[in-house]
Amino acid sequence: MEEYDKIWGKKWGAQSEIGKLEEVLVCKPSDEMAPPENELKWYGLRRQIDVKKAIKQHEELVRVLTSEGVKVHFLKTPPQRRGPYGQLSRIWATRDPGIVVNGGAIISRMSLPFRKGDEYYWAKTVMELGCPILYTVNKGGTFEGGNVIWLDPEHVCIGKGIRTNQEGIDQVSEILKLAGVQEIIVVPIPGWLRNLDWPAGGFAHLDTVFGYVDNGLALIYPPGVPFDFIEFLMQKGINLIEVNPDEAKDYACNTLALEPGKIIMVGGLRKTRRELEKEGVDVIEVDLSEFVISGGGPHCATGPLIRQPGPKLS
Repeated sequence: MEEYDKIWGKKWGAQSEIGKLEEVLVCKPSDEMAPPENELKWYGLRRQIDVKKAIKQHEELVRVLTSEGVKVHFLKTPPQRRGPYGQLSRIWATRDPGIVVNGGAIISRMSLPFRKGDEYYWAKTVMELGCPILYTVNKGGTFEGGNVIWLDPEHVCIGKGIRTNQEGIDQVSEILKLAGVQEIIVVPIPGWLRNLDWPAGGFAHLDTVFGYVDNGLALIYPPGVPFDFIEFLMQKGINLIEVNPDEAKDYACNTLALEPGKIIMVGGLRKTRRELEKEGVDVIEVDLSEFVISGGGPHCATGPLIRQPGPKLS
């Protein structure tokens, strides 16, 4: 690591949820967010998205990030955002196609058909930025960045479910250990079969039911995780704010920390905001209602490239 920044220009790495965010990758939304009405269910949507409104909401998210001193990079995508099989992509969610650890990037292998191929554009963009590629998930492994939640640079939680399987976790774990990770906690999360309706529809990623917001403080929706995971967090001394179902449905847990105790969250979730502020968290709300329809919030919409390490677990 002593020679790393001399060769690659900077110390790429984001092994934290709460360390000060310095550089991030986003993707401007486009018409791919609104598939034909008769295909909504296939894309996991309950209703249609207002693309013009989504673009304005995304612009506000970028404005907030920039005003907070975060350097924002934009994902380079083809003019027609269709995957290799002709399907529309959901590439606005730049969290999922890869993660950046100490030393470089790990490229995901997307699980669902309408996101296959997103990892190609993500990898191409980060390489052009100068970030080295350490590994690409392959063969039978599936792995998506929304299932990765850092407790500190040495402790990471990985959701296992419909979007990330054990083979993908096993492949990535070898790279994580080389990057200094001492403990990997695999968290099984409920999935779905055909029913997408809340709450029976299950969850795509761990970051939809668990969000780390400050040193020793997290948001959690208990029905989305096993109870032994809750016990594990409590044993680590982490104070848990339980999110109520109405706001969990609108991605209250899907927050983005700018630094310890300062976060961006989906606008309008008053109960969760009130509980966070009781704990001293500085909350910035951004209206991301169209992204909630599409299946995410500010955590999903951002791919951290460089973060400071942040505080370690006590």
